[in-house]
Amino acid sequence: MQPKPNSVKTQTPAVEIGGRILIVEDEYVVANDLQFILENAGYSVVGIAASVSEALECIAAQKPDVVLLDIFLQGKRTGMDLAGELTQAGIPFIYLSANSNQSVLEQAKATQPYGFIVKPFREKDLLITLQMILYRHAHRIELRLRQEQTLQIALTDTLSREGDWEERLLEVTRLLQPHIPSDFLIMGLENDKDLDAFRSCSFYRTGPDEYQVIKVENFLQMTGLTLDKYQQIRNGLDYGLEAVYNGADFEAACRRNPLKAVIANTFRLQSNLIMPLRTAQNGTFFLSFYSRRPDTYTPEHLQLMERLRASLTLTIDRQLAFDKIERLSDRLRQENTYLQEESKTTANFEEIIGTSPTLLRVFNQVSQVAAADTSVLVLGESGTGKELIARAVHNLSLRRGKLLVKVNCAALPANLIESELFGHEKGAFTGATERRIGKFELAHGGTIFLDEIGEMPLELQAKLLRVLQEKEIERLGGKGTITTDVRIVAATNRDLEKEVTEGRFRLDLYYRLSVFPISLPALRERTEDIPLLAHFFGQKFSRKMGKPYHGIHEAAVQELLQYDWPGNIRELENVIEQAVIINDRHSPLEWGRPLVNKFVRQPVAREPVPPSLSQTLTDIKQLQQETEREYLLTILQKARWRIRGKGGAAELLNMKPTTLESRMQKLGISK
Repeated sequence: MQPKPNSVKTQTPAVEIGGRILIVEDEYVVANDLQFILENAGYSVVGIAASVSEALECIAAQKPDVVLLDIFLQGKRTGMDLAGELTQAGIPFIYLSANSNQSVLEQAKATQPYGFIVKPFREKDLLITLQMILYRHAHRIELRLRQEQTLQIALTDTLSREGDWEERLLEVTRLLQPHIPSDFLIMGLENDKDLDAFRSCSFYRTGPDEYQVIKVENFLQMTGLTLDKYQQIRNGLDYGLEAVYNGADFEAACRRNPLKAVIANTFRLQSNLIMPLRTAQNGTFFLSFYSRRPDTYTPEHLQLMERLRASLTLTIDRQLAFDKIERLSDRLRQENTYLQEESKTTANFEEIIGTSPTLLRVFNQVSQVAAADTSVLVLGESGTGKELIARAVHNLSLRRGKLLVKVNCAALPANLIESELFGHEKGAFTGATERRIGKFELAHGGTIFLDEIGEMPLELQAKLLRVLQEKEIERLGGKGTITTDVRIVAATNRDLEKEVTEGRFRLDLYYRLSVFPISLPALRERTEDIPLLAHFFGQKFSRKMGKPYHGIHEAAVQELLQYDWPGNIRELENVIEQAVIINDRHSPLEWGRPLVNKFVRQPVAREPVPPSLSQTLTDIKQLQQETEREYLLTILQKARWRIRGKGGAAELLNMKPTTLESRMQKLGISK
């Protein structure tokens, strides 16, 4: 090889277009003639190479604009072998050859040269051909840059616009198809459990411009994988670096990557181009192109994605930031609305008034469980102060800096409870004009109080159980799950054990909720607290109405002590409020009517554990484990000790077989 310094002659228009020439010719005389002609015409000859290896060295060092290439060279490799590498590098080349063999010419033509000059050649023909090729190459580069700029703008606009994320990714697939062909394309944000809107989507090409959206559930059905197995494979993947896999390389990649192998076998794919975009927000935005042909992807495709990488990554990062801001704004709006509603309530922890032994036992239980982050079930008749106990549990817990979110399960229509609890996306159902986060999302990091849990419909009980087990929710109309960190405090005035027996409440949900039951005494069971409560409410309503408080008439107090109080503390509060309203501002409170309630008193909710056993959390858990053990043995006997499969114990209990086996081992159950 003879490297040459750049020409110092005045540049011609050819040089302005690009005039650095490499001559690859094994005939010394021809090579020198070419050098002389080109340098006299104002071109710069950067080197002369007689073999492919010499040419590659010169290309790496000098980076020529054009290569004049003989077909047959020194060594085993020919100019046609070099032509493929020149194409990949984007360097135009012209064949120079005296060969007239039709087969060789056809092979040379297949390498797509910019031109072909037959030896011997005229100087004029060489220079004209060279000028035309340089112009064509410059024009092709300009056209490519314009096309890439148009593509970049279209991709940015598509990803940035409002609308369904899945539809935007489908449009991105269509935009990329003319530039990087694919029969199967996976796109989306991996490694992110919070931003469900950006989870990956797959698009399977079924026609020239027709695509089938493959969601996770479709993929599992088509491949026969279980969700557990799929997640296990996904968790073990290393998304690695950008790469092209064709033919044997693709087969080797499938052996290393079981998910890639499943995709290839299911959709009959033979090549793959992968481009991970590392986002600043969280995770990796992932593009993986697959083709049915074994040789579809080239370094040029990878180079295109490299050139698009910066703008795509910036756009995705911006969308992630906007999405996070929108989520935080939604949550702040919901918290503000919720706190405004809560500020109107008169329920405060300070209103738990009394010194009776039964109430002190409740205080002791609250103190024991508050810091344990355990689910609590508050039992008691209507009006006994279950919400106050829920607030006390929250205020004494490590979650007191976050919200306590209340949901009255009895006050919502059955068709709205799911939306209220888990939220919904815009358009999820008629009337869903905007996205709304649910109470579980609102309570993230805090506590959710499910009041009147016994009124919850059975179909929603199953979804609530899944939330308690998986710590994940899914909005109505949502594309994926959202991780939640919420403590559950539930309350009911029903006898849940009776509800379970009669088939109106799920036993597995009852076990989940009643880890630590707290039974509130009815007011008639703590009569010594009635005077304290009466004076508290008397002072409260007197201040509210701007009246002086002169206490309660002794006879009126005796009436309070003799009354049965079927409405409990709420009824006592109403009686005191009425007395303050009719008070003449000068005398103690009197009732002005007999204390009579014509309604039948509701039965007291039966305590699931005797008071003597509910003094410590350890005793309660032991009793629960004994009950659970008996229940599991009953189900196992019913299933003939078969755990897995249809009709197995796991299916009857609506839990994973592995979960059931773990519970059996923990409870010492074996056949």
